[in-house]
Amino acid sequence: MPACYVVDAAKAPWKRGETEGITFACQVLLPGEDGGPEALRFRFDDCPSVYAHMHLTAQFQLLLHGAMDFPRGVKHLEALAIHYTDHNVPYGPFAVSGGHDMLVLHPKAGGIISMVNLDARRRINLRGRLFAALASEQEWLPLPQAESGSFLHLMPPGFGPAAVVVRAPAHAQLGMPPAPYGRYEVVLDGSVIMQAQEIGAPGLRYSCGEDEAEPLVTGPAGACVAFLTFDRDALEGGITDEAMAVEAAEAMARAI
Repeated sequence: MPACYVVDAAKAPWKRGETEGITFACQVLLPGEDGGPEALRFRFDDCPSVYAHMHLTAQFQLLLHGAMDFPRGVKHLEALAIHYTDHNVPYGPFAVSGGHDMLVLHPKAGGIISMVNLDARRRINLRGRLFAALASEQEWLPLPQAESGSFLHLMPPGFGPAAVVVRAPAHAQLGMPPAPYGRYEVVLDGSVIMQAQEIGAPGLRYSCGEDEAEPLVTGPAGACVAFLTFDRDALEGGITDEAMAVEAAEAMARAI
């Protein structure tokens, strides 16, 4: 069986945080301290400019509520939406509004480093990918080999990393292929049974390995679940003993 981590977000404590003058509420869902995944939930206070920064590992941001506006007309995101970056790919500054609520999902601890750091600018992953999309702009399709249920692609098939949202009725089994580079499964609505626990939104499971994880089973009211799968870029970067990585880890620790 693959390594699995299950988190009931309803049981995770909230605390206030601040970074570079930007204030927010935060839940640490998975700390990444054991070399495993790092999952954070942020509710930024309305802000016209969250500073440009990057993380040292691949990242999914899943916008659950509110809006994010990225620079130069790149994208206006409203929930439900996805924002993906490879390791060492900078983004921002961006604005947040409307009761912002998002998950920040890493395959391992990634830290945070401002782009005012000159060393960070020299380490930018120039071939790295950045992708953003709104669920409202995608088409719902019927689930294959199922009497009911539907799914949509938040990221185009073949892009590399994958993001699929599935809606299914009560007591449906939702199985996925193995995730050798890691996958987050996030409950968006309803509930699912994960590792013998009933988890509601926005609880999650992270699995990583060459074998299939145990299928999710939807709860008595059905469920809507996002499946966010990393590709080989998840192996890159991360927190090391290099000076920039140490600074990135310390900056994240100060913030949360």
